[in-house]
Amino acid sequence: MDRFEACRLLDFYGPLLTPSRQSVLKLYLEEDLSLGEIAQETGITRQGVHDALQKAQRQLRGYEEKLGLVARYRRIRREVQGCRTQLAQVRVQPGSEAPLEKVVQALDRIEQTA
Repeated sequence: MDRFEACRLLDFYGPLLTPSRQSVLKLYLEEDLSLGEIAQETGITRQGVHDALQKAQRQLRGYEEKLGLVARYRRIRREVQGCRTQLAQVRVQPGSEAPLEKVVQALDRIEQTA
């Protein structure tokens, strides 16, 4: 799993991890600390940090396989972008500004909740 994907999974499923796994993963991914630095900061061995990272990442992948929230989020974002692209090609007729603006506002709300 690459760093970006791990960060995305952590954003979605991080609260489901134990506090210690969540902390170790955040230090590794967000603070870019080495295993040794994390070990020193958390008071566990370097091997313990490695094991915690592996277990946390495995757990995050498992959540995504079962729940699919990240995949769903990406599909929604892609579809919203497709709608925006299509809307950009619509020629506005007199009197159609308000309905089109409502569509744009609805897309904005969808993006905010996705």
